[in-house]
Amino acid sequence: MKIMKFNFKFLFAGVAIIPMGIGALSFSSFNKPLPTSPSKGEGFALPYIVEEIAPDGQEVRQYFGMTVDTDPFTISANLNAGPFPEDKFSVFPDIKMGIGGKITLYRAPEIFVLDGKKNLTLRSWTGTVSEFLAEQNIELGTDDKINFAVTTELENGMQLRIVRVALTTIAEKKNIDYTVTKKNDNTLNKGKTKIEQEGVAGIRTLTYLVRREDGVEIARTLQKSEITTPPVTEIQIIGTKPVITGWCKYNDLVLDASIKNGLDPDKLCALMRKESNGHADSVGQGGAHMGLFQYDPGFWASASAKAGYSGASILDAKAQIYTTAWALMHGYSGRW
Repeated sequence: MKIMKFNFKFLFAGVAIIPMGIGALSFSSFNKPLPTSPSKGEGFALPYIVEEIAPDGQEVRQYFGMTVDTDPFTISANLNAGPFPEDKFSVFPDIKMGIGGKITLYRAPEIFVLDGKKNLTLRSWTGTVSEFLAEQNIELGTDDKINFAVTTELENGMQLRIVRVALTTIAEKKNIDYTVTKKNDNTLNKGKTKIEQEGVAGIRTLTYLVRREDGVEIARTLQKSEITTPPVTEIQIIGTKPVITGWCKYNDLVLDASIKNGLDPDKLCALMRKESNGHADSVGQGGAHMGLFQYDPGFWASASAKAGYSGASILDAKAQIYTTAWALMHGYSGRW
């Protein structure tokens, strides 16, 4: 390979331009000899300057170097200028002249976008926010929010904040407690209970309009409340039929007298045991008190007549049982 040195005829913007007949090129700042024209199929490494211009028009810096590439983007990348696809370029002189040159790299305005939970750094030459969103295929929903009017002119370093708003309708179900109705039944023994109808909880459906911003619920508004399944009332049957649970005699008579007079039969049995231990012919205190419940003759005559047993013998067990049941329920319990 033949190495040759040349003198530059003139310098344009830092690029030495050499007559086309000469087979080597150099920047004025380069002193090293360059190879002569390569053999067929090989390319020349040509000198370039890349001048970086910020979006505000200010020069940032210059990059110097040599490359065999002929595309402004690739040349800028090879010279470590770090071009972006959105950047623009101007070249002088025409690269096709094959003498190197100056490339001006115009940085595209940088836009920072927080879209929901996504942080994006984008570059664009569009004029307004609306045009920028369209270019970047960023769609705004009907309820979405953005911190700039879409007609706002785009500026370098602008920070766009898009809040994604979702309005959804949800339904929640809540149980409705059932009520309990109690019915007395004098055919069912006292203390017994049975269920005539099972209670079933109802369902109330609450419909809400839920607002979420960037996936986070921020508001919930009740739209409708309705009973979708009515509760079923529970019906309980309560036994009121008197029953004898302890010691007693003349059980059938005691139960019947108690039922007719609304008396607890156990109370009648307990009084009978206390007074005579169930002996209808019992006589006490020298004949002053007689019978199952130890009546004195005078009180017996009065009480038995009021109870419907006028003239009955004071020793008549049935008469004493019914009369005593009546007396206990009519204010005469103090007589015992």
